[in-house]
Amino acid sequence: MEYLMSTKNNRFVGFIFLFLFGGAFADTLTEWEKANFHIIHDMGRATDPPPGPVRNIAEYERMQGVVIRYPFGISTSLIKEMAEDVKIYCLVSSSLQNSAYSSMSGAGVNMGNVELVIGSTDSHWTRDYGPWWVVDGNGDVSVVDFTYNRPRPNDNQAPYKMSNHLDAPYFSSDVISTGGNYMTDGLGIAAATHIAYTENNQCNTNDQSSVPLSSCLYVDNIMEDYYGIDTYHVVADPNNEYIDHIDCWGKYLSPHKVLIRSVQSSHPQYAEIEEIADYFSETSTAYGEPWEVFRVYTPSDQPYTNSLILNEKILVPITGSSFDDDALTVYEEAMPGYEVLGFTGSWYSTDALHCRVKGVPDLEMLQIFHNPINDQNEGLGNGYKVDAIIDDLSDSGLVNDELKVFWWTDDTQQSDYMIMNECSEQIPNCYTANIPGQVENSTIKYYIQAIDESGRIEKLPMAGHYSFFAPATITFIDGDVNMDEAVDILDVVLTVNHITGVNYLSGSSLLIGDVNNDGIINILDIVQIINIILNS
Repeated sequence: MEYLMSTKNNRFVGFIFLFLFGGAFADTLTEWEKANFHIIHDMGRATDPPPGPVRNIAEYERMQGVVIRYPFGISTSLIKEMAEDVKIYCLVSSSLQNSAYSSMSGAGVNMGNVELVIGSTDSHWTRDYGPWWVVDGNGDVSVVDFTYNRPRPNDNQAPYKMSNHLDAPYFSSDVISTGGNYMTDGLGIAAATHIAYTENNQCNTNDQSSVPLSSCLYVDNIMEDYYGIDTYHVVADPNNEYIDHIDCWGKYLSPHKVLIRSVQSSHPQYAEIEEIADYFSETSTAYGEPWEVFRVYTPSDQPYTNSLILNEKILVPITGSSFDDDALTVYEEAMPGYEVLGFTGSWYSTDALHCRVKGVPDLEMLQIFHNPINDQNEGLGNGYKVDAIIDDLSDSGLVNDELKVFWWTDDTQQSDYMIMNECSEQIPNCYTANIPGQVENSTIKYYIQAIDESGRIEKLPMAGHYSFFAPATITFIDGDVNMDEAVDILDVVLTVNHITGVNYLSGSSLLIGDVNNDGIINILDIVQIINIILNS
């Protein structure tokens, strides 16, 4: 993504200014590009849409690699960090491949995770021109291309090169777009700024101020047919920057959470940014619930939303500002359990880490979809139902007794788990389990884990856990560890087995076994259970 320019003047004036004086700014159009802007409309290639149903893959799903380009736009320390866990697909011309290899090898990058993809490029903004990915109706992870909104033919070829390199199916839509101005939740919702419409002549609009813009059926129909997007939030750019990219101010963190920048009330764009935050707070997730909106403070237009979620890590651009630590904390609070890492670089307010890296999903990923349980107003005696769609794209088969819901509370010493069974509603790939009701008011924490026959182990959330408040629902008799409504020798045996490590208590039994409520199950609790039996 390019740092074109920042101004509060009319966008049309700025666009002309860009062409006249672009060389004064950090990445800009070359003289050749200025003279050949019209070729954008000639660079596209259209195919039939992929077989349906189609699902556009989100950034926060399982990735097997990332696309970068040499000469690099990011530090080798960042490349080294990513190569610890995933493949580095480095686009490089044949004449520079030795230099690319040497640069990474000399920096200590895990070269076993580096693959050079030979072919010329025009710039290092792989986010903007790199491949968009879907799961198509055949269960294949496919590239669905678009026409890059810059007159850079080599960059525009990158998605096709990647599909060939990975032997992935290739499709292409007849729409002009750019990756830095696009985010999706992975469940049929996407968002972009106004240029998603204004740069496509078929929309016949120059609306740059509405939140949201009126729908453009030409683009919306393509988004649905090619990417499975049925809800497309196209809004005016609140930053009033000429780049007009959504990742300069917002980011989907999960199917339930969205991050929006914030600024001080004296900032020139304060009202517009707050309008956007209000808009997203009033829209619904794919599950019909309000988004949980997080804010990151960017008083001097720091690019904190321009981060990369890469499996269990979140890589955040930092600038040496006194607000860096606060920004990292926002991510840690929004995404508990993820490893949040800050990286310096040649960042701009409109061009940072996210712009220069593009994820490549696991082509045979183990997919898990679940709507987290919300805080409960009433306790449920029959427990809390956890439903999930679990689908292995490897087609190797699921390991049925390894489909589990792990759960615990702050009062329990260890997690328990429930095996998930097929849903009774005959929903394809649907599995369910019940977290038991609780004897005390509790915050229940849980995650879903699945294993398939390919050896993949997947969790949801990928790192950390979900949590919800559960009021007390179970009435019990002191000492009735097995909850059979009688206190007897069986309860003593269960408690002894727990203390000696033969078989640990879990869930409600763990709480009931602590008869004297001192937080520890020991010989004192056995004495009390025996006294209860004797006194009865």
